[in-house]
Amino acid sequence: MTRIDVDIERARTPGVGNAHHLNAAGAALPTARTLAAVTEQLQLESRIGGYEAAHAVRPRLDALYPLAAGMLGARADEIAFAESATVAWQRAIDALRLGPGDRVIVSRSGYVSCALQLLTLERERGVVLELLPVDPATGALDLDALAATLSDGPAALLIVTHVPTSSGLVEPVAAAGALARAHGVPYFVDAVQSAGQLRVDVEQLGCDVLVATGRKYLRGPRGTGILYVRRALLERLAPTAPDVRGAVWTEDHDFTLADAARRFETWETSHAVRLGLGVALAELDALGIDAIEEHLTALSARLRGELSALPGVRLADPPAGTSAIVTFTVDGLPAREVAARLAERGVQLVSVPAEHGRWDLAERELPAVVRAGLHVYTDDGDLLALRDGVAALAGSGVAPGASAAQLGGLPLEAGGANGSVPLAGTPDPVPPTAGTPLARAPGPPVESVDAIVVGLGAHGSAAARALAERGMKVVALERFRLGHDRGSSHGESRMIRRAYPNPVWDPLVERAYDAWARLEEATGERLMERTGGMFARPAGAEESLRGPGCTVLDAAGINAIFPAIELGDELEGLYDPAAGLLHADRSIAALQLLARRSGARLREADPMVAWAADGDGVRVDSMRGRLRAERLIVTAGAWVPALVPQLALEQRVVRIVNVYMEPRDASLVAPPKLGCFSFDLPIGLVYGVAPLRGRGVKVGLDDGRDVDPDAPKQPLTEAEIAELTGVAAKYLPAAAGPVQSTLTCLYAVTPDRRFAVGALPELPQVLVASACSGHGFKFAPALGDALADMTAGVERPDLDFISPARLTAPAPH
Repeated sequence: MTRIDVDIERARTPGVGNAHHLNAAGAALPTARTLAAVTEQLQLESRIGGYEAAHAVRPRLDALYPLAAGMLGARADEIAFAESATVAWQRAIDALRLGPGDRVIVSRSGYVSCALQLLTLERERGVVLELLPVDPATGALDLDALAATLSDGPAALLIVTHVPTSSGLVEPVAAAGALARAHGVPYFVDAVQSAGQLRVDVEQLGCDVLVATGRKYLRGPRGTGILYVRRALLERLAPTAPDVRGAVWTEDHDFTLADAARRFETWETSHAVRLGLGVALAELDALGIDAIEEHLTALSARLRGELSALPGVRLADPPAGTSAIVTFTVDGLPAREVAARLAERGVQLVSVPAEHGRWDLAERELPAVVRAGLHVYTDDGDLLALRDGVAALAGSGVAPGASAAQLGGLPLEAGGANGSVPLAGTPDPVPPTAGTPLARAPGPPVESVDAIVVGLGAHGSAAARALAERGMKVVALERFRLGHDRGSSHGESRMIRRAYPNPVWDPLVERAYDAWARLEEATGERLMERTGGMFARPAGAEESLRGPGCTVLDAAGINAIFPAIELGDELEGLYDPAAGLLHADRSIAALQLLARRSGARLREADPMVAWAADGDGVRVDSMRGRLRAERLIVTAGAWVPALVPQLALEQRVVRIVNVYMEPRDASLVAPPKLGCFSFDLPIGLVYGVAPLRGRGVKVGLDDGRDVDPDAPKQPLTEAEIAELTGVAAKYLPAAAGPVQSTLTCLYAVTPDRRFAVGALPELPQVLVASACSGHGFKFAPALGDALADMTAGVERPDLDFISPARLTAPAPH
């Protein structure tokens, strides 16, 4: 199980630098990627309109259903989204059409919004509410009392809150579900405070309906709620006010509800926050809920130990309170005042009054409690700030900043915001050293694994996935943050094509297409768009254009298929009907998700510092540990020359520039009237792709100046922009509107533009997949499979034409 690295989680969370945020139970801090997903969609809506923007991201919106279903152990058609968990809950309760005499059995841990709806049903419809007693030994619902209550007669509904808003209690929801099933009673679970911090599996819980919110432990945006409805109960639940999103108006006096939980949805919603929720769910899946639960359970136990040691401070959690919510009171001070005074010290948490959880707090004679909600970005500095602030308010006499040993509590580890892990997009603090003796500083023992992958761009992510799926124990190191923009794999789109001048590539091209199809099947996500492609060279060029299923065309033939392209007679083209676009960022995220699901550990912001052969294996020092593996796979892109000096003399690292242009005539540049393309011109090979996700036409130049990959990224110059827009104006006039944005990336280039994939001749335990020279992304899943083959000792003679052997040179002395 992957260990939660708090430094990494803080590095991905912009808000941690503003205060000690201990209010995850109210609204957790989102990651930078979640924020970017929301703002990018809003920007897209502002550029092209709300309906058009929604259409552009429809595949990503559709992908939310299997993502949420996977988190809950449900089916995609059992998931609906709402504007909040409260809205989802109200729609589900109303759909039961409860009436006079219907018994509703409820745990005392219920939230105010749920209680108010039930009290309204009691007042206006004659529903009978029965509150379950609490087990005095645990503070949780009394299961024996529940069994007796269910045996008293037919019940219409059982409602249990997994984790309440008023304490860290964890209710025995699975045991309650087993009793509900035994008595045939529909079972609703409120997982608003548990989803994202505890494992929530609807099959294990035995529930029929469950709600969760995006803003709390899922770390999604506000305004997002998730509703699960078990398929077996769906036909019994009809929304009281169906919407066009969830029903079809079939006759003047009739309509049909959707045959899925989406019958509870409404047409109007914020697609921006939904996309943000999707990113948050994907990141949750990548971390692993079991790792999160173990981490937060231990962290909250430490905080409870620290607070309980302070005179004048009383923990308010019941004995069964083990979740990441910690509640307490301070003698002589109202909870609201405690929260306000802690806020003055930069410690953000809240007070929960009894009217928000009256069935719980009033029963325990607590007018209010102070609530701290911990999350994966909570570090020791946050805990110390809270403890010191509470100690000062309680007048305990504990000196601020006192050590854990002085407090007598569990030790608080050093680290947090001042740790050595580099932030996203920053160079490594220690230059990596390849093939040199390993550092001998004291440290933890060496961890043994089957394979170490260095670099988590397209090829490293594919390799990690393929290795892990074969049952190998894999650790993958990435020097920057996942999804960074310093290398070659970032951005929205890449080209895929069958057109290659040399037929030696054809078998690998075929494998690539097959591998992408399998990846789409494995993820249920559309990653490849077949738009067709046009590739032009000077007429009569020495190396002719060709490719399986491709057709050579003159300028008129090109224009007939892609009317946006206007070439003169000096160029001829090759039309590849199977060419198209790959969703680059989504593809890498999919590969990494599958790698993690198969057990690979992806360690971002953890550069390899040194490596050395160790018998038949390799030892590696990274910034955060020491490893030994049977195989080292280096897929570090532009950093391979520095990491593998045996290849350094035969590779260049060049900076590539791209622009996105607002089309002058959008009707001429949208597929199928334009797909991917390249033109071999005197300035070099100019390439591009049709608009994707509402962006403009992408145009780039397939060559550039040599650069140091560790140097700061430089924006495009006016001259570089003018060169690309000038080419577009001449050959793609319909696309040549204003520049929307620019993009740079790095190529590691060999003299023959072929890759280096395979084992080093003198060190067969070291494999590389490098120097992909700008056309390697399309092969990523196929090359990941190849690297897994080679790691397992399977011969791949079909790849001899890209073997590193042709590039190796003596290592420098």
